[in-house]
Amino acid sequence: MSVPITKTLGFLPNMCVPQSVLRAVVVAILIAIVITLAGSKSFQDFFTNLGLTALFIVWITLISVFLICLIGRFQTKPSVVTTTVIVLSITTGLTLIASILGTMALSYNSEHGIRYWDTLFVLKTVFIATVISLIFLRYFYVQHQWEIHVHADTSAKYDALQSRMRPHFLFNSLNTVAQLVHIDADKAEEALLDIAGFMRTILDKRNRISLREELDLTVSYLNIEALRLGKHRLSIVWDMDQATLPMDMDIPPLLLQPLVENAIYHGIQPRKDGGTLGISLYDNGDSLGVSVTNPIPKDEANAHLKGNHIAQENMKKRLQLAYGDKANLKIEKTARQYRVSFMIPKE
Repeated sequence: MSVPITKTLGFLPNMCVPQSVLRAVVVAILIAIVITLAGSKSFQDFFTNLGLTALFIVWITLISVFLICLIGRFQTKPSVVTTTVIVLSITTGLTLIASILGTMALSYNSEHGIRYWDTLFVLKTVFIATVISLIFLRYFYVQHQWEIHVHADTSAKYDALQSRMRPHFLFNSLNTVAQLVHIDADKAEEALLDIAGFMRTILDKRNRISLREELDLTVSYLNIEALRLGKHRLSIVWDMDQATLPMDMDIPPLLLQPLVENAIYHGIQPRKDGGTLGISLYDNGDSLGVSVTNPIPKDEANAHLKGNHIAQENMKKRLQLAYGDKANLKIEKTARQYRVSFMIPKE
């Protein structure tokens, strides 16, 4: 399971996006307000000092963010110490330069040149910049460690759930192939290729595959099941437009195929006359909709029913781990039909 954690430099968040720059400016203004409140003696002084202080801090913040973003493009996985040294060097160095220039500008006189040198002001600003930088570095480091912990825990749970999804049809399919070898060698060969492709995807360690790959996997599975059950028992109705579907969209593997497998195993196989399997995929703008429909056997007390609920709970957990609250599994049941559907966001 992949949880994208985009970093600019080491454990720092991505500072190269507009949202991060905006947050940095807002934080800089808040710091300016706090510093101004602590040093102002009157209401009039507050706004004058706030303007100068905010200008001073915001410019240092913007240049620091730019330099961190720029250096992050050339640094490959720097250590915690390296990241800390780089950030402190940038923030304290810029603060020192800005403090010196600010002191020179405020004390400069055209007749007498620089009238005084405020060493205390320079030292105070550098000290404040160092403390604030260390506080934020500590926050980002703790946040990064928490993300790593959550990512590892989520991946372990996701892999454990996925490893439990063993196809029911494997041994029956091999038996079908064994029978076809003596009847139709070409069909037997095609079935073996479908099984090989299916198992290749099952054993794939990737956390994301394209929607096209998931559909190919599902088609391979259906081809095998059609041979096992016979076309007179398994009828498939596809409801999708490949021209409008995001075929290159990355999704967790085994989202559609297990639903199709459960629909056949619990809804069609128990029926003597089989039934129609409905598969629907549609583009819903910012999300992808998927639904699988199957008939309900007359005898719902069969042993398959419990397994169906277990498989659905498994799928719910996988969707929750992959997408959180952005995806949910819905079940609609009537007297004759069973429908499982979900929507997942485009990422």
